[in-house]
Amino acid sequence: MNLLKRISALLLFALVVQQISANPADIPVKDFFKNPSFTSLQLSPNGKYLAVLSPVGERRNILIMEVEGLKNPRPLTGLKKQDIAGFFWANNDTLIFTMDSDGNEAFSLFSVNRKGKAKIKTLVGSSVGSSGIRTASIVHQLPNDPDHILVQFNQRNVKAPDLYKLPLDSRWSDKRKKNPKMKIIAKNPGDVSNWLVDNDGDVRGAVSLNGLKGQFHYKGKGEKDFKVLREFNVHDEGLNPLTFDFDNKTLYVASNIGRDRNAIYKFDPETNKLGEMIYAHDEVDVGGLIMSRKQQKLLGVSYFADYPTSVYFDKATEKQLKMLSDAFPGKRVNISSQSEDEMLQVLMVNDDEDPGNYYLYNKNTGKVNFLLSVTKAINPKDMSPMEPIRFTSRDGLTIRGYLTVPKHTDGKKLPLIINPHGGPFGVRDFWGYNPEHQFFASRGYATVQVNYRGSGGYGRSFEQAGYGGKWGAEMQNDLTDAVKYLVDQGIADPDRVCIYGASYGGYATMAGLTFTPELYKCGINYVGVTDIGLLFDSMPKHWEPAKELMKVQIGDPDDKELMNRMSPLAHVDKIKAPLMIVQGAKDPRVVKQHATDLRDALEDRGITLNDDEWIMKKNEGHGFRKEENRIELYQKMEKFLAKHLK
Repeated sequence: MNLLKRISALLLFALVVQQISANPADIPVKDFFKNPSFTSLQLSPNGKYLAVLSPVGERRNILIMEVEGLKNPRPLTGLKKQDIAGFFWANNDTLIFTMDSDGNEAFSLFSVNRKGKAKIKTLVGSSVGSSGIRTASIVHQLPNDPDHILVQFNQRNVKAPDLYKLPLDSRWSDKRKKNPKMKIIAKNPGDVSNWLVDNDGDVRGAVSLNGLKGQFHYKGKGEKDFKVLREFNVHDEGLNPLTFDFDNKTLYVASNIGRDRNAIYKFDPETNKLGEMIYAHDEVDVGGLIMSRKQQKLLGVSYFADYPTSVYFDKATEKQLKMLSDAFPGKRVNISSQSEDEMLQVLMVNDDEDPGNYYLYNKNTGKVNFLLSVTKAINPKDMSPMEPIRFTSRDGLTIRGYLTVPKHTDGKKLPLIINPHGGPFGVRDFWGYNPEHQFFASRGYATVQVNYRGSGGYGRSFEQAGYGGKWGAEMQNDLTDAVKYLVDQGIADPDRVCIYGASYGGYATMAGLTFTPELYKCGINYVGVTDIGLLFDSMPKHWEPAKELMKVQIGDPDDKELMNRMSPLAHVDKIKAPLMIVQGAKDPRVVKQHATDLRDALEDRGITLNDDEWIMKKNEGHGFRKEENRIELYQKMEKFLAKHLK
């Protein structure tokens, strides 16, 4: 079957296949972890075309079709080695997408035109070498200037990205290692970490960092030189500029000045005064803005407590979203894309048991039409609910999280997987569809996510409760206390508990197996830190400006006693439970030495990991992105868990 026929068949499949409820245990591993059929659906500015990420072969590529009847679907890209990370419409004809190489996190920028024969053009080329990782990112799409975009790129100084105006008709020269038409519009003096531009794309602000001291720089419209508005210690209360209002004068900021949790305020940079509080929440930080470029105003704010919540100030928008939510009872309805005139909107409708469906809402007619399903391999009726939980830690903190219990069980004395998130600081787990947890539930395991101290979103005090040598100690105690809570509730079987996590979650896995070896029957360390001193020594060069902050958050790497106390590698002799180690060889964050040193230390104790317990992929980085590697991983994980938790 040729490519266009396969795409047409896929569209037809997404439109008409009726799901048949099955025994969740019979759902193949690949159905949970293969690339979704359709994701990141986006309307062109004029509302005539849809672009979407869809598998062509085994890789995520850009597929385009007409909005009317989803006619004339065709691939714009046919990449065979890498998945496209993300894309957007720069104008009605040109799409920009980003992609790295085998997980090295050096992101290049590319363009492709929907007209004629699709041809990919490199706009900015990234690189990885002894001098560091050169990577590019989008700062502003310049909707009022369809021929340019603003990008941030650290080619000149790997630690200090400059801001460029990039013509879409330009091209990267591999020979010269540059795009000659790129123009620097803000040259980094060496300490700027973030740039702030207004709605016209003019550079108006910057945040700089020197050690633990930060500065907020600002310049008025048309002014040449920045002035320092505020100086701050990064650990103290302060404000974070979010975006300019449409007058290009007032700023919206998230601030915790005089309070513990971030609230949304207006801020006048000319007078340097915090103005009206727009919205605050008693339990969580608020930082999401819902803006309308067409109406030139703020429509509302969003935040995430136990569940995602949006609060609308605009009555018409509030009425519209209520009407749409009422049309999908029990589901979450979000506007994921819209035309420039905001008359056509792509809706994502999903929940914790449903990966989601896309619909098209026409404001002019009031009609909502089904477009595409994220995947038809998953029947929501077979999935299990994710419920918020909260408990009190041994030292009195309120700890929140989420519990997924297999729906076809009585919910009692279940084998438990505790799944700590990565980060750890400023990151948290959220409610929603999670393929890992649904996979675990289908095999009969309960899964708990814990937003332990240090996690973001719950205010400055809660995050900073994880600072200063708390890895493997108080932060780990929160995970231990979660297990105890679920055992006391009768949900978890204390003799069948496994810990699994990635990045910091992989560290927490190793800390659990070494510092509380009696608690766990097995562990899965996925790209996890094992040696904290090595984490500092091997950090990417473009991370180095944040080193002093990391020293306060984690601990001083010169304190060898602390490094030894926190590093699981120094306590391998305490491990009792079976262990699975998963690593990407090109990981720039947690380099492969963390995994190989751990494996070697285990072998020194006479413990040899088999091919199902040791997975090192040469073409992956900080987490497996390639479909075939991902499916293999979870197939081996299924065997490992069945062996040690059943």
